[in-house]
Amino acid sequence: MSIFNPVDLSKYCGGEWTTLPKVNIEGFCFDSRNAKQGDLFIALRAERDGHNFIKQAISSGAVAALVDHKVVSEDCPQLIVEETLAAFQQIAKSHRKKFTKPVVGVTGSCGKTSTKEILKVLLSGSHCTEGNFNNHIGVPITLTKFSISGHPFAVVEAGINMPGEMDVLADMICPDIAVITSIDHSHLAGLGTIEMVANEKIKLWLYSQDSCLAIFPEELEKFKPFSDAMEQCKGEFIKIKKAKIGSVELQDNLALYEVSTETNERGHSQNLSIERCGCPPLVVRIPEASDGTIRNMVLACVTAWKLGVSDKEICERLPQYRPSGLRGSCLVGRGSSYVLDCYNANPASMIDSVNFFFERYQDEPKLLVLGSMNELGDASDQLHFKTGKSIHLNHCDQAVLIGDYSINLANGMMESGAREEQISILPNPENARPLIEEFKGAVLIKGSRAYKLERLIPQWAVEEYEPMKIAC
Repeated sequence: MSIFNPVDLSKYCGGEWTTLPKVNIEGFCFDSRNAKQGDLFIALRAERDGHNFIKQAISSGAVAALVDHKVVSEDCPQLIVEETLAAFQQIAKSHRKKFTKPVVGVTGSCGKTSTKEILKVLLSGSHCTEGNFNNHIGVPITLTKFSISGHPFAVVEAGINMPGEMDVLADMICPDIAVITSIDHSHLAGLGTIEMVANEKIKLWLYSQDSCLAIFPEELEKFKPFSDAMEQCKGEFIKIKKAKIGSVELQDNLALYEVSTETNERGHSQNLSIERCGCPPLVVRIPEASDGTIRNMVLACVTAWKLGVSDKEICERLPQYRPSGLRGSCLVGRGSSYVLDCYNANPASMIDSVNFFFERYQDEPKLLVLGSMNELGDASDQLHFKTGKSIHLNHCDQAVLIGDYSINLANGMMESGAREEQISILPNPENARPLIEEFKGAVLIKGSRAYKLERLIPQWAVEEYEPMKIAC
């Protein structure tokens, strides 16, 4: 746990205390209901003005408040600043500078959280972004939880949906390694085009310290910001490329990987092989995973190598990774299988999930329960149709579509050969419950967070497997 001297806080953000707290600050919160003993409450101005909730925060344990004016009705220490969010970000930035251990920043259109969670497994004892605290408010919360002497590494996730947001996040995080998982059609309602997505995501690398190393898939070279940065040698970088081991002459800035599948008494498993310059290939057995998840594993492994994690440690730790609750967990019950991947969705993650689902359950009847992909802006109709067109239902498969763009998904599926009677368009997620509970086979539940599709999982469904004990 980090302890903050009130005098230092005022110096970090240029604020002034009405009265100095009698105790040190032990943490920060912006939701008065979640205030803990020793917290500094950040009075943000959003849909509701945080200045109106200072009393509740103090009663919950907070010892002081960060405010943009003195709230005369509240008798507690108040640190007065010009703008509370900007001041809190300055506090976080100053605390991050004191952390001398390696910091990894992770961003991308999809795969951010999965890559962070894999790194959490590989970098034992590291401090990682909790949940999805990856935006302009969540990142400073994460940074202020850095233990200056207690954590050997830190992994910070950076998510954006508007131009300019990454400028602020990169400045605060200032990573030693920037991992960029993917560039795809995501948050286009705010970012506009996929080219703008690339332009913003690369800032986590380019706007950080000069010594920052970037690690990303080779296919990102097709975006001009990446090709320009590589040609101009704006910092060190490593690309990962899916290719047959030994098929490409390796250089220091390239790592190859390939996957083979084998069947054993427990079902299917995969061997992941990774080759980097000057080292023998690493071969580790992993549970079945989608192409996107495997790519995230490779990004995390390369990052771990650069931070001194040994092949032996990677072999021991990587198989322990399992997708967290809403990001690809597998459940079973009453003769059916359920894949729950509904934390969020964009075209790339939707196609990746569907392809993996069809490959894993190729011999079973399948039900797709798909929510619309939100925040795609003017391209929503086109991208839903294109995504639907990439999905090929077999004659015994069914699809249940939910949300504003269901008709576009359906039209795309029918363009690729699906029959109209195989597809149900429902106005409300709850209408899908009886279809899911009655279906015998494999069910994929995937969609944007707004639909909360996890509520449709039958109560009898339980985790499919125990963690595997696998060596190199």
